Amino acid sequence: MSTFSSIHADWQQTLKALYPEREVSNLFRFAVEDLFGFTLAEQTVRKDAVQPETIHSRLTEVRDRLLTGEPLQYIVGFTYFDELKLVVSPAVLIPRPETEELVHWILGSVPAGFNGTITDWCTGSGCIALALKYHLPEAQISGYDLSEEALEVARLNGKRLELDVRLETRDALSPGTAEEADVIVSNPPYIPENELAVMRKNVKEFEPHMALFVPDNQALLFYEAITEKALHQLQPDGQLFFELHEDFAGATKAMIEATGAFHSVEIRHDLQGKARMLRAVRK
Repeated sequence: MSTFSSIHADWQQTLKALYPEREVSNLFRFAVEDLFGFTLAEQTVRKDAVQPETIHSRLTEVRDRLLTGEPLQYIVGFTYFDELKLVVSPAVLIPRPETEELVHWILGSVPAGFNGTITDWCTGSGCIALALKYHLPEAQISGYDLSEEALEVARLNGKRLELDVRLETRDALSPGTAEEADVIVSNPPYIPENELAVMRKNVKEFEPHMALFVPDNQALLFYEAITEKALHQLQPDGQLFFELHEDFAGATKAMIEATGAFHSVEIRHDLQGKARMLRAVRK
């Protein structure tokens, strides 16, 4: 007979070589809640109650997929970002907490009732664009990505959440400009390919490399291309926001300052103390 306690103990024993004990507990809690709707409080109350075989079987399947390194979010098919529940698949990166911090910085940098235009380059799942639309319903928001598979996920999220964001296939590295904007934001590919060998298995073997990596000798590739677009797209006092690779935060700031077209170029650290966000204001 299986209880939540016995299944959890099995997860701890089986997954201990891949994940710290606390992370296994969190994965188990989220899996039970996401798959069966039991909150943490309900799981605690039911921890010694015998669970149906269907629950045991499904959690064993999830455990075995976690053993391969597959992220839980891909297994259950969704994740949480800001106040939204988003569909995710291997076509898109799994949204990270530091990206939520970037969204909150943007929200704190525009006036209440903001109804201007926002462009999100390399939108992926649409997490940034959709979270901004959720909080800024009067804003006109567009999300662009080169991956049509990623845009299918973003469009599904927009439809499910009833958030009207324009989502189009566009290449951030292609020359040319788009519509004028009050805010441009991007969480672009920024990891040099030589870091692949040291990355965790769940990232390097399951998340889309197209959304992660840049050539070793072009660490600022996307930052430079999107900054060039911002020179033409941003209105005076318009704002440019980036999520950063902490090792290239200073170089990105210097590159933007060297254009002579921005002021108040600022780097912020995330809750882990890493230099992960940048804002620049168009002169």
